[in-house]
Amino acid sequence: MPPEQQYWLPGYGLSRHIVLGHIHYFLGPSASVRPYSLQGREGYLITGMPLTREQIDDLAAMSREYEKQEALRMTNQKTTGHNTHEGSSREPEPYINELIPVDPNRSRRREPDSRGPGR
Repeated sequence: MPPEQQYWLPGYGLSRHIVLGHIHYFLGPSASVRPYSLQGREGYLITGMPLTREQIDDLAAMSREYEKQEALRMTNQKTTGHNTHEGSSREPEPYINELIPVDPNRSRRREPDSRGPGR
């Protein structure tokens, strides 16, 4: 078994919530992790046994699922009502990736026919 060490894990595709919340599941209770930038790139400084490629892949899959669930949760909050807390006068933050319907005929009507009559 490899000795415990300190190393940097690139953060691309890894949710902070998942990495910080699940590192003990993968590396045991003595492991630690914190957000850390290395040469301008965001990631995590981990102290513990080295993660295997399969463990990193599992963290990435868990991160994708978590982000998908959070996006759905945010969308459902917006569609179920304006206030998420009863009695609160604060409006919820808008969902930044909200889809905006576009009429496909709209662009055709706005562009004049440049060919002229009879062409």
